[in-house]
Amino acid sequence: MAVILGTEALVTVGSPPSLPPQNLQNEPALAVDAAHPNVLAAGANDLIDFEACNAGDDTICVENGGMGFSGVYFSFDSGHTWIQPTYTGYSARFGINNSCLGVVGPDPGCTPDPQGPIGTLPWYYENGLSSGGDPAVAFGPRPDANGNFSWTNGSRLYYSNQAEKFGEAFKGFVAIYVSRTDDTAAAAAGDKNAWMQPVLVSKAKLCPLL
Repeated sequence: MAVILGTEALVTVGSPPSLPPQNLQNEPALAVDAAHPNVLAAGANDLIDFEACNAGDDTICVENGGMGFSGVYFSFDSGHTWIQPTYTGYSARFGINNSCLGVVGPDPGCTPDPQGPIGTLPWYYENGLSSGGDPAVAFGPRPDANGNFSWTNGSRLYYSNQAEKFGEAFKGFVAIYVSRTDDTAAAAAGDKNAWMQPVLVSKAKLCPLL
């Protein structure tokens, strides 16, 4: 019996290889489109949109400040090559006037760009949110106009994650949201509108102070 060995492929192709913390990823998840097995989607915690360690106080390396970190990636050749799309949103990847890259030693600090480049799920900032950890991805059948799900209608990608408030989007501190797209090709090409607005899944309640 012949054994076919797979080859490795870099998934986070849009993230810089040597600029901390923008080169940090963890907690990967993977899904295969059952109707089109060559189509794959992945999610991970990805700090590509965070300010660089040298911005502002050099002793503080990872400072969120509202940036999302739900990275998303696509492959259309069974995982041999990958695409990490770029959308627009609240970003400290470069910041206003490149202020989020910083220099060694004192500098004025990072001013994020509300319409900067993001390598993470879109539409979170616009909904008073920042995308967060524990990514999970899955493909399912697409519904028709009557809400009947069938693979003959096409495929839908779901991406669930934790989200934090960047406004007053929900009660509590952290909630579960789901993003969806029916057009992975457009989403992979950087079309922000290929994604539906993120939907709140959990119904958290405020805890009383003890």
